[in-house]
Amino acid sequence: MLQTALIAPYLTVTTAITTPQVASAAASSEKPPPIIPLLTTAKRLRTVPLFAIVDGNGTPFHTYDKDSAGGFGYFFTSYISAEYILDDAKKAFEKAKLEAAQKKEAGDTSSGAIGEDGTGEVPDTWGQARIVTVPLDVAMQLSVKKTQSVATNAKARKFNTYYQVIPATEDLNAAMRIDSGQRFKERGRVPLFFVDGLTLPSNEEGLDRVTPAFFILKDLVTEWKKQYPDSDLPKIQVRELNETFRSMITPAGRDKSVKDLVFVANSESVAKAKECARSYKLGEMILTK
Repeated sequence: MLQTALIAPYLTVTTAITTPQVASAAASSEKPPPIIPLLTTAKRLRTVPLFAIVDGNGTPFHTYDKDSAGGFGYFFTSYISAEYILDDAKKAFEKAKLEAAQKKEAGDTSSGAIGEDGTGEVPDTWGQARIVTVPLDVAMQLSVKKTQSVATNAKARKFNTYYQVIPATEDLNAAMRIDSGQRFKERGRVPLFFVDGLTLPSNEEGLDRVTPAFFILKDLVTEWKKQYPDSDLPKIQVRELNETFRSMITPAGRDKSVKDLVFVANSESVAKAKECARSYKLGEMILTK
């Protein structure tokens, strides 16, 4: 189970965890520690901003999934990807609103805006929808925990909630060219690019250099050329974010490659995150098709 040390202190719905509290929780646990301290993992993840779509009050939009009868929430590694989805969703929702009105007028209430278990009313919230930033440590914690949220547009019913990080399409395609297997064809997979021999200075005590894993392939290439302008780029390798995260937090983990691994965010995303609000409500959602 992921410990609460990974909760970011600046989200409006979370509580900051102090070092003594974390130490006490760790001391009371009978499980062996992970290969690196959870606080270290949290700090490494927290440098990476992700983006989510919420309404004017910070309530996130989730997609209703019939197979799980739950809601899926998404975090995007690229601001541009989130912006594209927001624009597309606004158009789709206007269409859904029109269809709902037509069904209501015809007396058809067999299927609501979010499926059979939902309501026929389409919430008028997309006009206030916006993009906010959420740190990667919070997104990863949500992805491995069992959670429920109240659907504010479904008569306050509770649904199971699931969370996924969505990579940029071009980087997902690049990963599939490097790894020809099925891994990156599965839903929810996020590639991290790296090459042997590329390191960065460390700001962690006890580590002089760290191994960077890049969310954006072009950022890796840029960093290599910066450090080794006269050398050919080595073979690009790819690992998967969720697998890497679990290797970091698993008690008595054996994957030594994560000990000095750090995550390098999309440089454009870092700049955009500074312009975005950080309000993201947990426990509530707006369900859409």
